[in-house]
Amino acid sequence: MSKRSYERRIKAKREAARAARKKAERMRKLRIAASVAGAIALALVLFFVFKPGKSKPAATTTPSPSASASLIAGCTEPSPAPTPNGKHFPAPPASTIDKNKIYVATFTTSCGTVTMRMDPAVSPRTVNNFVFLARQGFYDGTIFHRVQNIPGDYAIVQGGDPKGDGTGNPGYSYAGETPAPATKYLRGVVAMANSGSPASNGSQFFFVVRDWPSLGPSYTVLGKVDDATSFASLERMILAQGPDLGNGLGLRPDPPIYLLKVTIEELKRG
Repeated sequence: MSKRSYERRIKAKREAARAARKKAERMRKLRIAASVAGAIALALVLFFVFKPGKSKPAATTTPSPSASASLIAGCTEPSPAPTPNGKHFPAPPASTIDKNKIYVATFTTSCGTVTMRMDPAVSPRTVNNFVFLARQGFYDGTIFHRVQNIPGDYAIVQGGDPKGDGTGNPGYSYAGETPAPATKYLRGVVAMANSGSPASNGSQFFFVVRDWPSLGPSYTVLGKVDDATSFASLERMILAQGPDLGNGLGLRPDPPIYLLKVTIEELKRG
């Protein structure tokens, strides 16, 4: 082989090697670019899927669920929908309770059972009124019309309104007991709702599902919930969504949460 031919062959090999290296470098850059693009695309997908919303207190939020919104797990939707019996009374009931006993109310709801203990020695007029209405079937078929769930703060569930809009009553109001100044509305307390003072008590009441330490002592304590089954039912209720009632009153669950029946049991003290 002549010297010139040898040099041409060596030059050709070098050029082929240089072209191969350039091709390999281009392929490496393309792979890197594809990996970066894939990572960016995945990050964008995850961002939009898990993008945090601007959380607002439940009392000022206006959810917009459809009429066929799913029920909370563990709750049911009775069919046909129950309705209150429409009973109204001209005056508060006469006292019929025994202050030497403890009264237990069992609430059968569409989200489970809730049990409340009442001590008539603490609030006799209020316990007497509730027991009277429950035994008349007044609460049966009503809804829990107000859920107020402030994340990181308090939560309550309110019921006892035959109209289901926060304005209903049994046909009268009565003067409930004024709570002691040191009264705290902690988890499990059940208190009467009113329109400004215990003197306007009627039939509406609320369960404190999470402590409400900022609430002043203006609401007569009716009773206490203290068992796990009851708290599980109440926790399901505060997950409900629905339209904002306005004026800081919270949400009206949709679909409704029903109070199907209240039964009363009398126990001996001890």
